[in-house]
Amino acid sequence: MARYFISTTNHVTVMDEEGVELPSHGALRELLRRVLTELLRDEGDLTGVNEYSAHAYDEAGRLVMVARASFSITDQ
Repeated sequence: MARYFISTTNHVTVMDEEGVELPSHGALRELLRRVLTELLRDEGDLTGVNEYSAHAYDEAGRLVMVARASFSITDQ
Protein backbone atom coordinates (compact mmCIF):
# COMPACT_ATOMS: atom_id res chain seq x y z
CA MET A 1 0.00 0.00 0.00
CA ALA A 2 1.10 3.52 -0.73
CA ARG A 3 0.99 6.43 1.72
CA TYR A 4 -0.55 9.69 0.52
CA PHE A 5 -0.58 13.13 2.07
CA ILE A 6 -3.58 15.33 1.32
CA SER A 7 -3.61 19.11 1.29
CA THR A 8 -6.94 20.92 1.13
CA THR A 9 -7.60 24.48 0.06
CA ASN A 10 -10.62 26.69 0.52
CA HIS A 11 -8.69 30.00 0.44
CA VAL A 12 -6.60 28.57 3.31
CA THR A 13 -4.34 25.58 2.69
CA VAL A 14 -4.12 22.78 5.25
CA MET A 15 -1.51 20.03 4.81
CA ASP A 16 -1.90 16.52 6.21
CA GLU A 17 1.35 15.59 7.95
CA GLU A 18 0.43 12.02 8.95
CA GLY A 19 -0.71 10.65 5.63
CA VAL A 20 -2.99 7.72 4.92
CA GLU A 21 -2.22 4.32 3.42
CA LEU A 22 -4.44 3.33 0.52
CA PRO A 23 -4.43 0.26 -1.72
CA SER A 24 -5.05 1.98 -5.08
CA HIS A 25 -5.59 5.18 -7.04
CA GLY A 26 -9.30 4.33 -7.01
CA ALA A 27 -9.28 4.41 -3.21
CA LEU A 28 -7.41 7.73 -3.32
CA ARG A 29 -9.96 9.13 -5.77
CA GLU A 30 -12.80 8.10 -3.43
CA LEU A 31 -11.03 9.63 -0.43
CA LEU A 32 -10.60 12.96 -2.24
CA ARG A 33 -14.26 12.91 -3.25
CA ARG A 34 -15.29 12.28 0.35
CA VAL A 35 -12.95 14.99 1.72
CA LEU A 36 -14.29 17.62 -0.68
CA THR A 37 -17.90 16.65 -0.02
CA GLU A 38 -17.33 17.03 3.72
CA LEU A 39 -15.64 20.42 3.24
CA LEU A 40 -18.55 21.71 1.18
CA ARG A 41 -21.05 20.46 3.75
CA ASP A 42 -19.22 21.48 6.93
CA GLU A 43 -17.49 24.71 5.97
CA GLY A 44 -19.51 26.23 3.12
CA ASP A 45 -21.94 28.07 5.39
CA LEU A 46 -19.25 29.03 7.89
CA THR A 47 -16.72 30.50 5.48
CA GLY A 48 -18.83 31.51 2.49
CA VAL A 49 -16.27 29.82 0.26
CA ASN A 50 -17.76 27.63 -2.43
CA GLU A 51 -14.65 26.39 -4.23
CA TYR A 52 -12.42 23.71 -2.74
CA SER A 53 -9.49 21.63 -3.90
CA ALA A 54 -7.55 18.68 -2.57
CA HIS A 55 -4.06 17.69 -3.67
CA ALA A 56 -2.61 14.24 -3.00
CA TYR A 57 1.14 13.77 -2.69
CA ASP A 58 3.13 10.56 -2.40
CA GLU A 59 5.84 9.97 0.21
CA ALA A 60 8.45 11.52 -2.08
CA GLY A 61 6.39 14.73 -2.24
CA ARG A 62 5.26 14.21 -5.84
CA LEU A 63 1.77 15.42 -6.74
CA VAL A 64 -0.23 12.37 -7.85
CA MET A 65 -3.85 13.55 -7.95
CA VAL A 66 -5.87 16.79 -7.78
CA ALA A 67 -9.59 17.11 -7.11
CA ARG A 68 -11.70 20.26 -7.29
CA ALA A 69 -15.27 20.95 -6.26
CA SER A 70 -17.41 24.04 -6.47
CA PHE A 71 -20.94 24.87 -5.51
CA SER A 72 -23.08 27.82 -6.51
CA ILE A 73 -26.63 29.00 -6.02
CA THR A 74 -28.07 31.65 -8.30
CA ASP A 75 -31.30 33.52 -7.64
CA GLN A 76 -33.50 33.70 -10.73
